[in-house]
Amino acid sequence: MGKTKKLNLKSLYTIDAANEGFDVKLYDSVTLVDNGIVINVLGKDANEFQKVSSSQQKKRIAKMTKGGYRSQSFTLSPEEIELDALELLAKMTKRWSYEGKDTIPGPDGKEMELTVENAVLFYTESPASREQIDNAVGDRANLIKNL
Repeated sequence: MGKTKKLNLKSLYTIDAANEGFDVKLYDSVTLVDNGIVINVLGKDANEFQKVSSSQQKKRIAKMTKGGYRSQSFTLSPEEIELDALELLAKMTKRWSYEGKDTIPGPDGKEMELTVENAVLFYTESPASREQIDNAVGDRANLIKNL
């Protein structure tokens, strides 16, 4: 029987780390150069992620079963699904900064403070940044330090 690698217990229990969150540096999607924006997010195992996700699912179920039965007219548009995904990501965003300030440049060049609405706007107007953050939130490797 061969040697087995010692189990890294931190890799099994990720909720505490997900609740703490982690920083993600954003990179220019073309040059791959650090653009100076740092966003702190919670991981997908975070209690808040589960709470928001569950709330969104309950809202869909309530819409689907309106009137006490499965509604034949129930539809969930792609826009509704997209908005839920954006809001979930925005609510997992806990801090952001650029050049030492707790603001980031908005689409109009003006500084944006972190609010859910501004995070939705940022992720809508900057799909490359959204993709980087979305991937980071879903990657449990970001929750495990010193693997």
